[in-house]
Amino acid sequence: MSRLLDAWMRRLESLSRGWLFLITGVWLCWLSWLRPMMLPDEGRYAGVAWAMLSTGQHGVPMLNGMPFFHKPPLYYWLASTAFDVFGVHAWAARLPSWLAAWLATMAVYAFLRHYRGVRTATVALLVLATQPFFFGAAQFANLDMLVAGMITLTTVAGASTVLNAMRGKDWRWLAVATGVLAALGVLSKGLIGVVLPGGILLIWIVMLRQWRGLRALLWPPAIVAFLVVCLPWFWVMQEDYSGFFNYFFVYQQFDRFAETGFNNRQPIWFYLPVLAGLILPWTFWLGAVFRKTFWMEREGDAYAVRLLMGIWVVVVLAFFSLPASKLVGYVLPTLAPLGVLVAEVIVAGLSRADDGESTRRSYRVCLATAVGLCVLMTVFVAIYSRPNSAPLGAAARPQAKPGDQIVMLHAYAYDLPMAMRNARPAWVVDDWNNPDIPRRDSWRKELYDAGQFSPDVMKDALISVHELQARLCAAPAGQTFWFWGQPAEDQDAYPALRGLAPFAVSGKRALWRFVPDAAFRSQYCGGTPKSG
Repeated sequence: MSRLLDAWMRRLESLSRGWLFLITGVWLCWLSWLRPMMLPDEGRYAGVAWAMLSTGQHGVPMLNGMPFFHKPPLYYWLASTAFDVFGVHAWAARLPSWLAAWLATMAVYAFLRHYRGVRTATVALLVLATQPFFFGAAQFANLDMLVAGMITLTTVAGASTVLNAMRGKDWRWLAVATGVLAALGVLSKGLIGVVLPGGILLIWIVMLRQWRGLRALLWPPAIVAFLVVCLPWFWVMQEDYSGFFNYFFVYQQFDRFAETGFNNRQPIWFYLPVLAGLILPWTFWLGAVFRKTFWMEREGDAYAVRLLMGIWVVVVLAFFSLPASKLVGYVLPTLAPLGVLVAEVIVAGLSRADDGESTRRSYRVCLATAVGLCVLMTVFVAIYSRPNSAPLGAAARPQAKPGDQIVMLHAYAYDLPMAMRNARPAWVVDDWNNPDIPRRDSWRKELYDAGQFSPDVMKDALISVHELQARLCAAPAGQTFWFWGQPAEDQDAYPALRGLAPFAVSGKRALWRFVPDAAFRSQYCGGTPKSG
């Protein structure tokens, strides 16, 4: 077994970049079809991308027919393109994350191959691609891996710009590439796409005292490239939607960072055990990073590269540890530098005469364990995933028509319109006069915020129980309604559902097909429904 692994490693090191690129890409996506779409995150972002495709409004992300400005549009553009090319599938919604992970992995490989040698580059690629956290995020449809990939690409391109400037080599095209990648990072998830790489590179340059590198990064054509790529979308949104700048930049980017009233409150040290657990088994190699001798290596670019990776990890961890609200995916940008640091430790151990064989054995065990964990984790999540709306949508599609009206009762099913291929804004029934809605992070607040940019659609889509009954009574003959809710709570609470068998059931949720008839109008249209 050990001989096979050694032979395999030598084969990897001798592969052309094209073959290595292909193998890495296949590895990162080969299980992306296995599990159903997870709610709410995957359903939310995939649903917005599908709405963009189905309505043809590619400039404005829409949530239930209303502008959804929580995040910029890059993910939605990529996912809607994937839907258009490959069809509406869960794995297609995950392609933007996979693409970002793939490109980030290969960028790290190319950077290390140039500055640290083929062995370090190959080991780093294997470590990064087999971190369970990285592997799973590459197959998850949200914005975290996309922005992590853009941050990685920007930082690597920026570091290459600085190192080339230090050596008097051509750096101009790298500086422009850095500007473009930073702009794509901003279009992925906002200002962190430029703030984090900028902070990492600035601290690194200061510690290296390489001011020529700073001048290279601030080269005017690079700044122009950044502005040309990212500025137009933000400018157009402000022109079309008054208050966009204040909502997106002031509220979403600054207020949410500073405030403490959002969900997911965690202690300041939260990310340390999270990262240690989610990159197992590679965590065990990081102990050597805290030894003084690790930072004394001065051969070639060893010190500069290791210093960059250390600063990278510290800056990202510190930045996301400051806010009270913390989500696991926020620290995905640390995975690339952690993978490089682990690779530096492993390669240093392999080169030592007294420790080489022991390091090789430990490396084999870790690699095999990491591959196994990636596969087992994906299978486990696939088996124990909570139900989504795909089964309900598949059951309804043969009978559903574009003019049918979806009605959601006291919750919002992000993926149901996509599952039913119904682009019409759903009626979401709830108490929309509740003063707590704007103050609490929830699906209600997301819809409420979106509605501020489209009051007419908000008035039509976000309705009360009493408004629902009035609309059912006033519906034209033959109008079909699809009610989505919980049989245990909603079956007897709404006149339209009393005595009506669910059309389809999935888990605790059901879909009812309802067409108001003469009997319903005669019995109920003079009164109001009993609230659930």
